[in-house]
Amino acid sequence: MKFDYNKIRSPREKLGGYLFLPRLIDKVRLQAKGELPAEYCGNLFGKGNALDNRLLQFTGLDAEKLREVILTSYRDEEVLDWVEKNAIRHTEKEVAAWIKEIDTYRPAPEGVLFRKKNYPELAKRIDIGALNVLDMIDMDEGRIPVK
Repeated sequence: MKFDYNKIRSPREKLGGYLFLPRLIDKVRLQAKGELPAEYCGNLFGKGNALDNRLLQFTGLDAEKLREVILTSYRDEEVLDWVEKNAIRHTEKEVAAWIKEIDTYRPAPEGVLFRKKNYPELAKRIDIGALNVLDMIDMDEGRIPVK
């Protein structure tokens, strides 16, 4: 059965200024229902440069506490309220710098090669290596047309 990518928001979406938080909420809820594809589960609250982990590092939030709040909240705003009470306080300038850092992050060479294989027609037209990680996720999930 093919996963419906409409069930998961773009990594570009923000909640309360937090890039990626709406997507993380979706991923946690889908995993709890057994609906999150296996290839997404490994990155859920993953280590290193996984976007989930980068959000946790920036906010200083505990992954398991955040997961619990997401699963016991009915609305995104409830999650945001908890995040705002428990996250490291950042200035608007710091938030903008963090978003810019993510926006300029480029996937590892193996990720670029994988996408060149999967999108050969697109690779003929553009430098796939110039796409940022948000572009690649949106492309993989059908939000950016590849034809």
